Formats: sequence, C-alpha cells, structure tokens
Amino acid sequence: MDEKHRELQQIKAGVSVLAACVVQTINESDTTFQDRFLLKLRDAYIELRDNSDGDVTQQLELLSWTRQHLTGFSPITGQGKPFLEP
Repeated sequence: MDEKHRELQQIKAGVSVLAACVVQTINESDTTFQDRFLLKLRDAYIELRDNSDGDVTQQLELLSWTRQHLTGFSPITGQGKPFLEP
C-alpha cells in the first residue's frame, strides 16, 4: 500500500469514527436518531452505488465503516460491539 493510499485510509477511518461519535451523542437525547441516521446512510449508499458515474469505492467504504462503527456489524467478521460501547 503506497503512502497516499495509507493516508486516505486513515482519513476515512477518522471521519467514520467522528460521524459515529456525533450520532451516538445525539442519540443520547433522541433515541430514534441513530435508527433514522442508519436508514439515511443505507439510502445514501444505494444512491451512490447505483447512480454514480465513475469509481465511488472510497465513498462507499466510508459509509460502510460508519455503519460498522454504529452497529458493530462487519460483513467480514460478523456481529461485534459498536464503537465505544462497553
């Protein structure tokens, strides 16, 4: 993996963690927020995947990582704990 790709991966990881923290914080005062966010995230993933010109792999990966942080589910490893959940 070259340096530019490694840097992009680190940025995407940071953005997905940041998004998960924001969603989890808002969900503390609005317990329906995370579920609504996950629905929007799914819709955004489908829209990008199905209706974009060019390569959107990086965007799809960012959305997928954000979902994984919030739900704990990984298509590779299965169900785990959500990010920052004890």
